[in-house]
Amino acid sequence: MSSYPYKHSEGSLIYKVETYRFRYQGVTAADIKLIDVPGENFMFEFEIEKDDKHWPELPHTFHESSSNDPDLQQEIGMEPNGGGFETKEEALQTAINMIESLLNKYRKQGVFWEDIKKNLSK
Repeated sequence: MSSYPYKHSEGSLIYKVETYRFRYQGVTAADIKLIDVPGENFMFEFEIEKDDKHWPELPHTFHESSSNDPDLQQEIGMEPNGGGFETKEEALQTAINMIESLLNKYRKQGVFWEDIKKNLSK
């Protein structure tokens, strides 16, 4: 952390957190916290809402995760990236991709509008 611009005691630091709300196919799904440590890359954490109607089979271990979670990266087939991103946009897009990958895998079939439309057109 040689580029960190503030003086501080060992182990202390100040950083900015921006919170974003993510909706999955019209359903409120997750909060994403973008972490901006001065002089460092962007990181994120997210929390997927517990929802027994839309994604009841989502493992508890994946309801809360971060950009540097190797178990989650393996679960969704993502290459490990070290968890840091040069831009805010890159970090947020990766968070969206990770959350959507999980919800696509564990969503309950037949409860989203997309599923209903397919069934109506048959």
